[in-house]
Amino acid sequence: MYEWLDREISEINLKKFHVIENQQIGGVIDQLVDIYLSLPPSYIAFLSKFGAVKLYRKLSYYQIGVLNPPKEKILHSGEKLLDIGHYNDARAYFRYSLLLPGKESPVFEWTEEGFERIADSFEEWLIKRCTDARDSYTDEEWQDILNLKPFTNEEVAIVQARQHFQWRAVGFDQDENLLIAIRNESKLILPYLSIGIIAKDNTLKGVIWLDVSGIHPGQQEVVKHPGYKELIAPDNTEVYSLPDPLPEDRESYWEFRR
Repeated sequence: MYEWLDREISEINLKKFHVIENQQIGGVIDQLVDIYLSLPPSYIAFLSKFGAVKLYRKLSYYQIGVLNPPKEKILHSGEKLLDIGHYNDARAYFRYSLLLPGKESPVFEWTEEGFERIADSFEEWLIKRCTDARDSYTDEEWQDILNLKPFTNEEVAIVQARQHFQWRAVGFDQDENLLIAIRNESKLILPYLSIGIIAKDNTLKGVIWLDVSGIHPGQQEVVKHPGYKELIAPDNTEVYSLPDPLPEDRESYWEFRR
């Protein structure tokens, strides 16, 4: 199981493109003794082989993450979830109520459409999301990842343009969506701007992508994003700037490629 991921890791020369922590599964047993026997077999197999991972580095973020151990979350409704990782800015969960010893369990994600069932098992979710992550690169980009080719002038310009986007949080709308005022002081139009988001009580940390494709040079707009509103209350939410890479640093550039 997961031999395909082993092969991919061995083929990629970017040192931080995939981060494998190799944390032993004992970390799960120690912290989640009461539910250990109910965790799905494909998830246990993954943790036994890889531990926690961060995969497909892009835009100062990893498109996929798997936690070891998972983290318990309780919704406003009282329902218990196990946070097992993420795909882009959508957290991935098992539902406590569906966990059965020795059985696979579906994986759900919080998306803009709400709580959505994505796959029937952890293995299926991982394969699907890894395929989605790889498909976000063109064939040429993927070859660059494998071969670590130098940047093009266009790529350097994109990295530099990001440094000229100014933003500030202005609050929340009536539906608790995060409102960010963004001004484009660059000479380019970028599709997305990534910023960090964190709960003040340190229960959750991630990255969100703001759609800035309609903000032309010299313009300013307020962009709305749901953030993690199902998991973090507005008064517990903070946003922050992500570090910019050096254009001459080929590896750090991949943090910002989308």
